[in-house]
Amino acid sequence: MKKITILLVAIFTLSKVVNAQWTEVNSDMPNAGISTDVESFAAIGTQLLAATNTGVYLTNNNGSSWSGVNSGITNTDIEALAAIGTKLFAGTGNGIFKSNDNGSTWTSISTGLDISMGTSVYSLFASGTNLFAGTEAGVALSAPPYTSWTMINTGLTKTDVYAFAQIGNNIFAGILFSGVFVTNNNGGSWTAVNSGLPTGFNSDFESFAVSGPNLFAADLGGGIFLSTNNGTSWTGINTGLTELSVHALAISGQNIFAGTDAGVFLSNNNGGSWVQMNIGLTNLTVQSLTIFGTYLFAGTTNGVFRASLNSFVGINEMQNENMQVSIYPNPSNGIFTITSNKIEKTKIEIYNSIGECILNRELTKGTDDINLSDLPNGIYSIKLTGENWTEHKKIIKG
Repeated sequence: MKKITILLVAIFTLSKVVNAQWTEVNSDMPNAGISTDVESFAAIGTQLLAATNTGVYLTNNNGSSWSGVNSGITNTDIEALAAIGTKLFAGTGNGIFKSNDNGSTWTSISTGLDISMGTSVYSLFASGTNLFAGTEAGVALSAPPYTSWTMINTGLTKTDVYAFAQIGNNIFAGILFSGVFVTNNNGGSWTAVNSGLPTGFNSDFESFAVSGPNLFAADLGGGIFLSTNNGTSWTGINTGLTELSVHALAISGQNIFAGTDAGVFLSNNNGGSWVQMNIGLTNLTVQSLTIFGTYLFAGTTNGVFRASLNSFVGINEMQNENMQVSIYPNPSNGIFTITSNKIEKTKIEIYNSIGECILNRELTKGTDDINLSDLPNGIYSIKLTGENWTEHKKIIKG
């Protein structure tokens, strides 16, 4: 067995992982589990709202039940949601609607939108009190009291706008087949920032995520790209990402989640590597993600799924020198070290995702090296048994 030497600055242990990460939470949604297409989420206080192809749905119990809130919406193909204070906005297949009462009633606020290329609104983004809308005819801007819109397309080379993000004064827009554009004057003018990105028909950016100075962009076909300099240059970060059609991104602390056509992937090293996190996720076409409270919600083509953030390996890492067993690095390339503060012999069993035991032997030292580099990437369960104790761990190979 291959031996490696690891210099350890601090020993970390991973929080216990529950067996099932994802739970389907579609109660009271029409066609749930069949054809409920969930495109977007928004939150107001303790209420989470979902944009679906059959209207807006609201939950105040973390998805245990949903209620339709569509009075006044004349087109219930909802593409986008956004909230500013107590106001809620919905982008639909026929313009934009506003609600002042958590969705109980809606009014149309489409005055000023350019409908020369169509009436669909693909994305909404709040920047302070300004609201940006991505439409078939470009970017529209509205400000309080949000009754009309101004088109702000100077510098854009194409007009289907699917995503927005902001770092400081810079607002970024993802344009279909045209890449990423940036403005620092609230849309007075836009500049392309595409160095290192796919071009032409390969350029379809549907989501952004921001972590400090890092801007992550999800491309539908090209995977995920990272810029650390406000879009001046980009680098692909797709190691371990086996599906490059990426619809959605979400960030919780140091952890980045990606929603793809093959489920949800997690990176906890700034996109350096990715691993699938699909236990319990029965629909793998993930179109939207959001962090709400202690949960990660995923919108799929067949409804909503929910996972506790604590159920993901790597979410809660903490220094704990009193633990009997430590495993590091985690995630790894399959080669990792197990340390134990017990001198006694310890039995180790490692199981793959379908419950097959792939390793069964004794650890006889305080430090042992394990090599899974020849096995597929994924999550492996580890059972360690001593004379009077048992420890369960998880290891990510990615």
